[in-house]
Amino acid sequence: MVPNNSTRLGSFRRYPPRAARRKSRAASWLESFLWTVGCVALGYCAFLWGRAQYDQAQGNWIVDRYQFVDHRQPDVKVRPAAGSLVGRIEIPRLKYSAVIFEGIDDATLDRGVGHLAGTATPGELGNLVLAGHRDTFFRPLKKIREGDEIDVTGPDGVSRYRVEFTQIVAPEATEVLRSTGRATLTLITCYPFRFIGNAPDRFIVRGQKVDKEVESHENVSISGSRSGSGRRRL
Repeated sequence: MVPNNSTRLGSFRRYPPRAARRKSRAASWLESFLWTVGCVALGYCAFLWGRAQYDQAQGNWIVDRYQFVDHRQPDVKVRPAAGSLVGRIEIPRLKYSAVIFEGIDDATLDRGVGHLAGTATPGELGNLVLAGHRDTFFRPLKKIREGDEIDVTGPDGVSRYRVEFTQIVAPEATEVLRSTGRATLTLITCYPFRFIGNAPDRFIVRGQKVDKEVESHENVSISGSRSGSGRRRL
């Protein structure tokens, strides 16, 4: 009698070897694991984005009402606590605005722009140093240019700075943090802006505080001289 090989071959095709079944289960488990990791990562990113939007909205609400001023001690300069509200930065030409918090750790920079502890606060004489991530709150800095005006709102009101220069430096170039003896503003972010991973350099924006009264007087004088000479105003 001839053995029924077709039956055995059919059984073989219908029931794959144990190693093949294990490989199939491993692939299925890996796919499920990767989907889970992806969903968790997206959820975490959505959480960070939502928290940042909430903190920015809350910060703007407080800054607009000046409720972060300690009215009980008007003559005492209180250094801001880590993570607390410092103020707001605005660049009118870029239509940019972001709330500033104390500290430059990752948790703070996920919420907004960070103020480097130990440097001048808004309105103080010295070097006001602010930092931000190049792919979030300081992304607009790639379009900044010399002469742009930057407004920083703090407990003492609004201080205006004018950009003197931009510069690309190494991460260890700490001289940009030193006080210049004037009221200056230094913005720091990683560079290049489109670099994937840890960027190798730092992009620096340096501005000098502008006396609004002097600026207003100069503008009146300049416009008057131009109108008198018949030159077109730009």
